[in-house]
Amino acid sequence: MNPGTLDRKVQFIRYQDVDNEVGADSQKPVVIFSTWARIEPARGREYYEAQRVKDANPFKITIRYHTNVDDSMTIEYHQQQYDIQTITDPYMAHEVLEIYCTQKTRGVSHVG
Repeated sequence: MNPGTLDRKVQFIRYQDVDNEVGADSQKPVVIFSTWARIEPARGREYYEAQRVKDANPFKITIRYHTNVDDSMTIEYHQQQYDIQTITDPYMAHEVLEIYCTQKTRGVSHVG
């Protein structure tokens, strides 16, 4: 992997229950970690194998290998959010993670 291609600073977010000022539970986004990534549209075979969703707006986000990534997280880049669909460790080499996502718009996922 060419580390120079990781040119976008992204945040991995998980929504957690917190008590608000009146004592009720609410969901709050919590940044788990930030890292450099490459963001690109998933095309062709990648689209059909990873997404299997016809009407989705699919993206592939590549980061250095990290053990704390799971599909309950959301990725944020410049106030744009991406829902994680699939996470792969190519060749199980523990060098990079390829994360296949769908783009969210106004809090609603593009998954059809």
